Amino acid sequence: MTGPDSPLVVHVITALGTGGAERQLQWLAHRSGHRSHVIALYGDGPVADAMRADGTTVEVLGMAGAAKLTALPRLVARLRRLRPAVVHVHLLAAQLWGIPAARLAGIRTVVSSEHSLMDTTIENRPLTARLRRIYRRLESWTAHTVAVSSATRDRLLRWDVPADRITVVDNGIDFDALAFDPGLRRDFRAELGIADDVVLIGGIGRLEPVKRFPQLLRALAPDLGPLRQLVLVGAGPLEESLRSTAAELGLGDVVHVLGARGDVRSVLSGLDLLISPSRDETFGMAVVEGVGAGLPVVRAQCPALDELGEDVPGVITLPTDADEKDEAAAILAGSRALAPTDVAPGARRPVPDGLRRRYGIAGVTARIDGLYDTLLAGAARR
Repeated sequence: MTGPDSPLVVHVITALGTGGAERQLQWLAHRSGHRSHVIALYGDGPVADAMRADGTTVEVLGMAGAAKLTALPRLVARLRRLRPAVVHVHLLAAQLWGIPAARLAGIRTVVSSEHSLMDTTIENRPLTARLRRIYRRLESWTAHTVAVSSATRDRLLRWDVPADRITVVDNGIDFDALAFDPGLRRDFRAELGIADDVVLIGGIGRLEPVKRFPQLLRALAPDLGPLRQLVLVGAGPLEESLRSTAAELGLGDVVHVLGARGDVRSVLSGLDLLISPSRDETFGMAVVEGVGAGLPVVRAQCPALDELGEDVPGVITLPTDADEKDEAAAILAGSRALAPTDVAPGARRPVPDGLRRRYGIAGVTARIDGLYDTLLAGAARR
């Protein structure tokens, strides 16, 4: 439990619309034994609303347009007023702005969580030599880096980040907060005008090319209709084009592109099957949440399940090196194999024991809190 004398941790993140890193921060801030204060650089949204409902203080710096010119001094001034024991930055923009601001504000303990570093991109940006140099300089100004998976740690090592400055702390999931609720299922489907006997397939994540939702929509198109529908949940630049594609395919009435949602439990309760065709993941939060919610899942890349080292019932793995035609056939075959015959509509599997042990939010939060305490004790000795 936190108290007025608990160390204050200020989390800096790009925005709080939707996304795995954003929900991870929501759960971490709510469960931490340290006081939490969150600063979103660009904007809030559904995750910010959920965090405020949990009692976490959230503020928006506001960096849109010309306001970006004064963002650094404003962030420095805010950190000096808050005087946190730790500044913890999440995602690339927060690293670019939050690390220098914390240094200028005199904060000695800065932690950076790496959520999105891939082999050739970081948050959809190509990994250029210049970006690598900037990243390494910023990393040298922190006390420690948290990698959200072993795969992420390996990529950081290839970027010459010293091994003793990296700790792997897997993303954590609040599985109890995702538990199936028949009332939420009814309400979610009623909102969309979908009957309970309709097989509802879902894709959850940022609506960006890396998540491959256009490929998912086209792959499922032959099977979609009044009794087999698709819902896509997330914010991103492809939102309108996905709606247009559905309309062009004559599927506008059975493909639901919902944009950003904060009610992940309602969405998961409303689905019968989750499909994640993304081939570029550091963890695979949507997949783990789907499995944790008891859904059958068709997935491409998911380091979290790969690192679990055990078979998970009701999960079909897609090839990640197939061409688009073969990928579409695999998606269609997987969706037919798992829904609706695999589990009756509305039924759910229990959370696999191995999944809960490794990725349960309580254990993950305890490891992050332990890292804070270790770094603060080291700073005090110095």
